[in-house]
Amino acid sequence: MNTSSMPEQLLHDLSHFLAVHTGLSFPPKKWPALTKSLGAAARESGFEDPRHYAGAILKSGPSSPLLDALVERLTIGETYFLRDKQMFQAFQDHIIRGLIDHPRRPDKSIRFWSAGCATGEEPYSIAILMDRLSHFSKSRKIDIIGTDVNQQFLNVAKIGIYTPWSLRSVPAPIIETYFTPQADNRYELIPRIRRKVRFSRLNFAAPAYKKHLDIPQPVDVILCRNVLMYHDAISRTHILNSLLELLEDNGWLITAPAESGFVNSGILTPVRFSNAIFFRKGPPRKSDMIPEAPKNRQPPTPEPRTDWKPNPSGPSPPARGRRASDNKKATTSLFQEVYEKAVSDYNAGRYKPAVEKLNDLLRNSQFPNTCFLMHTESIILLARCHANLGDLKEAESACQKAIASEKLNPGLYYLLSTIYQAREDIEAAIRSLKQTLYLDPDFVMAQFQLGFLLRQKGRFDESSKRFTNTATLLKARPADEILPYSEGMTAGRLLETVQSLMP
Repeated sequence: MNTSSMPEQLLHDLSHFLAVHTGLSFPPKKWPALTKSLGAAARESGFEDPRHYAGAILKSGPSSPLLDALVERLTIGETYFLRDKQMFQAFQDHIIRGLIDHPRRPDKSIRFWSAGCATGEEPYSIAILMDRLSHFSKSRKIDIIGTDVNQQFLNVAKIGIYTPWSLRSVPAPIIETYFTPQADNRYELIPRIRRKVRFSRLNFAAPAYKKHLDIPQPVDVILCRNVLMYHDAISRTHILNSLLELLEDNGWLITAPAESGFVNSGILTPVRFSNAIFFRKGPPRKSDMIPEAPKNRQPPTPEPRTDWKPNPSGPSPPARGRRASDNKKATTSLFQEVYEKAVSDYNAGRYKPAVEKLNDLLRNSQFPNTCFLMHTESIILLARCHANLGDLKEAESACQKAIASEKLNPGLYYLLSTIYQAREDIEAAIRSLKQTLYLDPDFVMAQFQLGFLLRQKGRFDESSKRFTNTATLLKARPADEILPYSEGMTAGRLLETVQSLMP
């Protein structure tokens, strides 16, 4: 049923009902998405007509299973482990290590809250980071809670079994250490990590939702990423005020980068870290200013090590004494600074200097254990630099190393396909694109490129099928959406191109 088939007054009433009782915002421009979800939830709930289903929701009240079924359709569970590695790197280096080194309570407890945790990947990622830092935090009491309005998502989180899609950005050693492969090509998170996180359903619009959290004292860090964007201004203000009530003084609020503009509170101070902005509860202070790295600073000679793979029981203990710990912190910070300079060189088209810096970081596989999140990112950037310099053999070698590190990352296979195309090895490019789509069938640019290459090889039936798949994916996206891996092309523009190529 399209939007025009739904009475406008009914959509208005339903969107108002959702805003009041769930905080979710569906103004008229979002009514097509609301109508689509309404139709799917109606069928699941046994209603032939979505209009009758919407009417039943309005009559049943905010605690109805009918409303729950619609909310499960309206909320998006798109997440994965260690999502946004640079954010997690800054989170580990500055926030977690600060909480470990400077306990705030006599019992040395540290409390994390992942608000809007979907299927649990975010709070479990925190648990993995804390486990890897267990030699620093072994005397600390760690409390991690994940909440979401979608009970179906929480059920998945509690079971802790995930598809490769949820692990697409996770280094292979982390998968080997913390996950057990299942017969159905899924991965089960080990019980030791699952026990570190507790889950609870939370509706931010509920009048007394704090009672359901079971948090007797304020928390140190609240991650509320990709939540505020689904709420209107009034609801966002309510959510932020509620979060601040539960946040410890000098505690941290972390939102998605696109949501930082929604955080307007005199109680919070934005603090810029490496490629991340976090919000600290309290007035500004001098330590909030992160100084730029000296221009003449060179990367240190890494300590010899045989492998960066973590030990199943956690990383090896550091050398004794405060000085060894401080040296590790300095080494981690300096590696991060050099990586960021390489990124700046790449963005400015200075590919050779970027290659030199990245080779310094990656030489002899000597990479700080605390920087494991940026290991593959450094290799990927090296591959892109070589590709832009026309050094295709080196680019392929670097890309293959990145794939060895993150075997489930579809973006790496897509990058490899572009390198093969530059080398005019079309068959290899086709194989790599098929591997991309095996991992992510909705990868729009991979569908399009595969259709184009198959057409180039005279395999017109296969090509037509891929173009049809591409068009279907594009029609489900806003026309002005910039497509990932497209170098700035919008969904609408690519759809025009695809349709021109279809018979």
